[in-house]
Amino acid sequence: MTTENAKTHGELSLESKLAQGSVRERVRQFFGGDKVGPWVIEMDPTTACNLACHDCISANLLNQGGIDRERIKELAKEFKEIGVRAVVLIGGGEPMAHPEFGTLLDYFYEVGIHVGITSNGTLIERYLDRLAEKTKWVRISVDAGSEDVFQEFRPSPSGRSMFNTVIDGMRALGKKKRGKMGYSFLVLSKISNGKVAATNAYDIKNAAHVAKDVGCDYFEVKPSFDMMHFLVNQPEEVTQAVREQLAEVAHLASDDFRIISPYTLDAALDGTTTQKKEYTRCLVSDMRTVVTPSGVYVCPYHRGNLNMRIGDINKDSFQNVWFGDKRAATMRRVNPSIHCTFHCIRHSSNLLLEKWAAEGMDENALEDFDFFV
Repeated sequence: MTTENAKTHGELSLESKLAQGSVRERVRQFFGGDKVGPWVIEMDPTTACNLACHDCISANLLNQGGIDRERIKELAKEFKEIGVRAVVLIGGGEPMAHPEFGTLLDYFYEVGIHVGITSNGTLIERYLDRLAEKTKWVRISVDAGSEDVFQEFRPSPSGRSMFNTVIDGMRALGKKKRGKMGYSFLVLSKISNGKVAATNAYDIKNAAHVAKDVGCDYFEVKPSFDMMHFLVNQPEEVTQAVREQLAEVAHLASDDFRIISPYTLDAALDGTTTQKKEYTRCLVSDMRTVVTPSGVYVCPYHRGNLNMRIGDINKDSFQNVWFGDKRAATMRRVNPSIHCTFHCIRHSSNLLLEKWAAEGMDENALEDFDFFV
């Protein structure tokens, strides 16, 4: 594989992020038995989406409403009060489709909560200045490098391709941004009668060139997952295309433009689908959680799973949810070795936290550089 593995690159390494001084202090407080809030929250403001992707992993959660406009503003304040340091506005649906999206960016920026955005990019122009000035990063899920491929895998209900709208928005953001902008490419295929009917793998080269041209800081190629979050193994034709295309764009990488992939891409290309875990608790879930219109869940992988729902912000304050009996009981029940046999991006973080819990922390703290642990 010719890409740079995001797990080992310092700025993106989740283990390095845990080693930051302020993060370690929060971990130390938690290990000491103090009542502490989550460090990071992923929030789905809405389940509304303006695309109609056939392979959407959140398809069964879409278009079922959003967080009430007044409630979402109250939530933002509750996050600050409980000690949240970073918020990822994501989905579910398209986060920029929520009518209070701009209000959230304004508030989090004013109170010093770092903001990251994961979006389909169709509404960038609506919030261009705020995105440029008030976010730490914006990652756009494009999954194509040309209009035809985008329309094949990321169609809109209207039937009109949104590719140029997305790319024009990214180009405008690339000229103004203070934080980082990423171009996300999920490897996708349509299989019919056991054969590849369509794949976006042959568009990786085009996408990498577009990403660099519009001013992205990185281009990331990722594997796809099924509805239960297990890795999807691609046919040999697609696997070979991914490897060849990545080799062809390796020369584009520079200090200002990185071509990266999570370790899960290698696993998927090698035919792996599951991930074995020896630990029986998820310490990362005490550092971060996911808040959605349908409830608060232990983590994004269990979004929508009622057995892993720890509360409902439509009926209770976030503080009451986080420190409540239901969350405590649910967390005691969560067993990653049983419930999380899919590939979890924070597996290595859990291993490090378990090591710290058993052996204590060393004194090699890093200066703060990225709160999205």
